[in-house]
Amino acid sequence: MLRGALATGLTTCVLLGLGAGRAAADAACRLPPNLPVSLVILQSSAKVQQLAASVRDARVVRRDADTVVFDDGRVITADVSAAGDHLNALGWGDRRIDVAVSVPRRRALPRGSYG
Repeated sequence: MLRGALATGLTTCVLLGLGAGRAAADAACRLPPNLPVSLVILQSSAKVQQLAASVRDARVVRRDADTVVFDDGRVITADVSAAGDHLNALGWGDRRIDVAVSVPRRRALPRGSYG
């Protein structure tokens, strides 16, 4: 049943996205209420765009320089506030959010420099 509801919702998003304006497509792109949003937070807009370009199995429903939101609930962002604005605009602001954060790799301290 969940798959059917998800497929129907995503088909509606795709059809509206092809034939109507962005606002109509955004309004219709609603995940089933029991599915969470997955939020990936990266350190730069360039990394957001690079990761978003690698996604082939979902359609972009919202995008700006720092954030990309896909119709399956995945969100890639370098600006958590902007991501929240996009989620609220899509009506997804009250969903559970699963968060993943990418942090820069720390460089090892040189030997003998410990305090």
